[in-house]
Amino acid sequence: MNEDTSKIVNINRTVIITVFMNIFLLIIKVVAGLMVNSTALIADGLHSGSDVITSLGVIIGVKMAQKPRDEKHHYGHEKIETMVTFLLSIILIYVGAKIGYGTIIAIIQKRQVHFTCFALFIAFASIVIKEIQYQIAFRVGTKEQSPALIADAWHHRSDAFSSVASFIGILGAKYKIYILDSLAGLAVSIIVIRVGIKIFMDCFQQLIDISICTDEMDNVKKVIISKTDTKNISDMRTRRHGTKVFVDISICVDPDINVQEGHEIAREVENIIKEEIENVKDVIVHVNPFCYK
Repeated sequence: MNEDTSKIVNINRTVIITVFMNIFLLIIKVVAGLMVNSTALIADGLHSGSDVITSLGVIIGVKMAQKPRDEKHHYGHEKIETMVTFLLSIILIYVGAKIGYGTIIAIIQKRQVHFTCFALFIAFASIVIKEIQYQIAFRVGTKEQSPALIADAWHHRSDAFSSVASFIGILGAKYKIYILDSLAGLAVSIIVIRVGIKIFMDCFQQLIDISICTDEMDNVKKVIISKTDTKNISDMRTRRHGTKVFVDISICVDPDINVQEGHEIAREVENIIKEEIENVKDVIVHVNPFCYK
C-alpha cells in the first residue's frame, strides 16, 4: 500500500466512524430538543446532521485530490481538497448564522426551555462524543496533512460548543433562568462563525498560491549555501497546491564549471529542498553564472 492509498484509507475510516456517530446524535438531540422545547438542542441536532453531509464531502474531495496529473491538469488535482475545505468553511459560517438567527427569534418570541434530566444527559453525552470526534479527526487530519479533514474536525468541535450551549440552556431552565438557552445559542453562533471565517481565509490564501513561511525558506537557503557549491541564491519562490508544495529556485554557481557540474549542484539543491520542506511535489532549479565583483 503506497503513501497516498494509505492516506485515503485512514481518512475514509475516520470519516465513516464520525458519520455513524453524527447520525445517532442527530436523532437523539432533535427528539430531546422537541421534548423540552430547546432551541439550542434542536439547532445542535441539525448541526450534527450537517456534519454528515460535510463528512461525505471530505471522502469525495480527498479521493479526487489524489488523481494523478493529466493532459489538462499538469500540476495534479490537489487543490480539489482545498476547494472542499473552502466549501466546508462556507457551510460552517452558514450554520453559525442560522443558529444565531434562530436564537434571535427565540429571544423575540420569549420561548421557554423545559427541564428534563433526559435532555440534560443527551446534551452532556453530545459534548463528550463530539469532542471525541474532534480529537480523532484532528489527529488523523494532522498526521495525513489533510486540510479538509482538519476543517471537518473543527466542524465537530463547533458542534461540541453547541452542545455546551444546550447543556447550559437546559440547566438554566431548571432554575427558571430561561434566557440562558438563547444566550448560549448566541455564543455558539459567534464561535462557529469565527471558526468558519478562519478556515475560509486559510483556504483563500491557498487558492491564490500562498507560499510557505519565510523562516522555513530562510532555513533552506542557509542549508543550500552551506552544503553545496552554490555561491548565491538570487530567487526562491514557493506555492502551496493543496497539501503539496511547488518550489522554484534560482541559484548562482561558478561560471567556469561545466554543464555536468552545474547539473550535479542543481540535483543536490533539489534533494536538500525535498528533505527540508515537507510534501514537496516538484522542484525547478534554475542555474545561473555567479558574477564576481
